[in-house]
Amino acid sequence: MSYKCTLIENKVEESNKNYRRVLSVLILTISICILEFVGGLVAKSYALVADAGHMLTDSASLFICYFAALIAKREANLQKTYGYFRIEIISALINGSLLMMLALFVIYNGVKRYFVPFEIKGNIMLVVSLIGLVANVVGIFLLKGHTHNLNIRGALFHIMGDTLSSVGVVTGSLLIIFFRLNIVDAILSTLIGVLIFYNAIKLIKDAVDVLMESVPPGIDTEVLVSDIKSRFSEIKDIHDVHIWSISSGIYILTMHIVTDLSDIRKTDTMIEQIRQVLKEGYNIEHSTIQIESPGFNRCS
Repeated sequence: MSYKCTLIENKVEESNKNYRRVLSVLILTISICILEFVGGLVAKSYALVADAGHMLTDSASLFICYFAALIAKREANLQKTYGYFRIEIISALINGSLLMMLALFVIYNGVKRYFVPFEIKGNIMLVVSLIGLVANVVGIFLLKGHTHNLNIRGALFHIMGDTLSSVGVVTGSLLIIFFRLNIVDAILSTLIGVLIFYNAIKLIKDAVDVLMESVPPGIDTEVLVSDIKSRFSEIKDIHDVHIWSISSGIYILTMHIVTDLSDIRKTDTMIEQIRQVLKEGYNIEHSTIQIESPGFNRCS
């Protein structure tokens, strides 16, 4: 019995090419996260600690990419016919929940600093934040050019966001050094905490949407059905349309098509053309299409 799926095999091959690159960026990001956390404690800068928390969100995103790529190397089997890609979504849900709690902790301590000011060592804050900025730029160059993979694209966006955060911390450290504006540290840490919270909520929402088998973002079911009907005059009706994601960027579709075509070869040709439309226009690489005659008696 054959249970292998070409889509899954292609995704496994792609994962093998990507996971080493993601691992390199993950190691770099975790190292800078630890450096910023320790540096923030030494410099008494909560903005640095918050930025370390922000880099932790990047590390979580990169870990999801790496973990998914690693697990995806396992072949599909009779029990896991779509492979192991859904583990990425479970990891995303757990990470999002943990990051949301981290964000609340960062915001709470950032707000406290408005009322309990600390003397901040701006020089240490500047050096550490500059190292973090350079590391983020290196991470961007490592991932740039490979954004055809949605996981890597998401990780790249996280790192670009953290780069902006690092720029903010560098600017804040300069304001503290030259103008003694220690309040900037409290403002930055609060803003970074809000950013972490926003990313965590978005991560949880995206994971829940996949687990609820929602229609993938960017796909309108009504538009898709109308598009196919307009392209193929042989189609009398389309019903029982279901579109969902196995994991990031892996879209699945099933639908029933009513046609009065009696020639099996013409039917096969039409199905292949529909699949091509789905792949090129909607990024749906795996589709199951059931053909029915106009008189077919189906259950409602």
